[in-house]
Amino acid sequence: MKPLRFALAAVVALAMLLGTAVPAFAADTAEGPPPAFEQFLYDTGDFALKSAINILAAFMPTKLPSEYSQSPDFYPGTERFIDEPEGAKRWSLGYARASLIPEGYFNAAGEYIGGNDVYVGGGLSFLERKTPTKLLDDQCIRATALSDGSGRGSVILASVDGYALSSTDVRAIRALLRDFAAEKNIASINIGALHQHSAIDTLGMNGPILNALFLNPLANLTGWYAPYTGKNRAFIENLHKTVAETIRAAVADMRPGTLYYGTADASPYVRDKRPPQVYDPLLHRFRFHPDDGSKETWLVNFAAHCTGLGANGREISGDYPYYMEEEIGGRANFQMIQGAQMAITYEASPFWFEGASYYDMIVPYGHKLGQLLVGIGAGDAEVAPILNVRHKEYRMPVDNPLHLLAFRLGMIEFTCVRRCAVGPAMDLVTETGYMELGEDLAVALAPGEIDPCLAMGGGLDASLAWTGEDFAFTPMQDQTRGGRELLVFGIMNDHSGYYILPNDIQNFVLFGNEEINAASDQAAKMLLKTFGEITGEIGNE
Repeated sequence: MKPLRFALAAVVALAMLLGTAVPAFAADTAEGPPPAFEQFLYDTGDFALKSAINILAAFMPTKLPSEYSQSPDFYPGTERFIDEPEGAKRWSLGYARASLIPEGYFNAAGEYIGGNDVYVGGGLSFLERKTPTKLLDDQCIRATALSDGSGRGSVILASVDGYALSSTDVRAIRALLRDFAAEKNIASINIGALHQHSAIDTLGMNGPILNALFLNPLANLTGWYAPYTGKNRAFIENLHKTVAETIRAAVADMRPGTLYYGTADASPYVRDKRPPQVYDPLLHRFRFHPDDGSKETWLVNFAAHCTGLGANGREISGDYPYYMEEEIGGRANFQMIQGAQMAITYEASPFWFEGASYYDMIVPYGHKLGQLLVGIGAGDAEVAPILNVRHKEYRMPVDNPLHLLAFRLGMIEFTCVRRCAVGPAMDLVTETGYMELGEDLAVALAPGEIDPCLAMGGGLDASLAWTGEDFAFTPMQDQTRGGRELLVFGIMNDHSGYYILPNDIQNFVLFGNEEINAASDQAAKMLLKTFGEITGEIGNE
């Protein structure tokens, strides 16, 4: 333990008012729970700090509604699940890609020439305006449209280069596609983020914090001007439009073919910063080979934070996925979907040399992962044309006071509902999903950054967990139909925070990075409960 953390907590609190994804103090959970008296001090400080911020949040005027009915842009998925191919019994897949960088933001040399109201996502900046400085590569949207030929509807999987998207933005994009989705029989639209800390802010966390704190209450009360947020309105409107257009283009590109699945071991290039070091070390590749001999599409699932340029820089980059795509080159279309990467980070030390910059390491890192994907070659297995998917909305109480404050201020726009007219209590409305590909694979569509233990099992026992208790649960892997192998498509359709095992949630006063990012202490329980409800309902059909 580091007693200095406790003394610094009150000072750091103001500087971390919007603590989502801030590099922060983190206690070493491998030490196990602290001694009883020390825990009492932490608990006391925790209560005092949370109470102070909750009181501040309670007096913040807000535009959040007090009622919620299911959004018209929530997609429940396929009406029924199948166990054998039906209809055409053939995969169809379409792919499209586009840049999210509008004209006029950067000159030919890559230097930023836009306004001072555009911000970079990732680590929080408090006093400095975190405007971009340079464009190193690109910030993109990639989308795949997939159908098994059964006639039960297509599934869209879109990946945005960006720190995160909230459900508010996902629903706005779906709204632009409402008529198109009905016309084209689309059963599921999934929009995720790759979690780059080097992209133009898509969540809102990096705007002018002091303006938000002192002026957003007036904006909420009067409506005279839009609340301050890190999301530039013009950029976000362009993002909504571009993502929707790219999804339309992917659907238009659909053609029949064969789908294959294979993996590559990337364990030397990924690490878990938080005990008990449970993570997925594999690169998962879905390879679609069209019947007409046109370019293949590789849909890749991998879990590691995209912080190759640091967590708090100002240069714009798609990070290592961009260089994976560069390595694959003309062999195939490329799309990556982030996995279960709560405390999982890239391991670029094999590429370090004296004087190496972040950029010097992340380029060969991405190229290496691309080489591993290429190395799978034809060593993959055909996937039967079976595509099942089911989604469910659920409400999660927000008990992180920093998130309460940010949501009530309107700086970070989530789908939230007040639980009472007076006081800060609110619920966050989010969604999760379960998908099956072929006879042997299942996917958890997770709405945030989840602990891999939730999917794979494991976790710290009482002797090492922060609370000194065990947490018994059934991992998602054990809830799949027929024992299918489970993959996680993370930060999908929302970024509702970190999902930490309840027995290892440290005191808020310590400013542990994962704890600061967790909107709710109940997040993991709520996710497991809802996921189990989905698979249970399917099993009873």
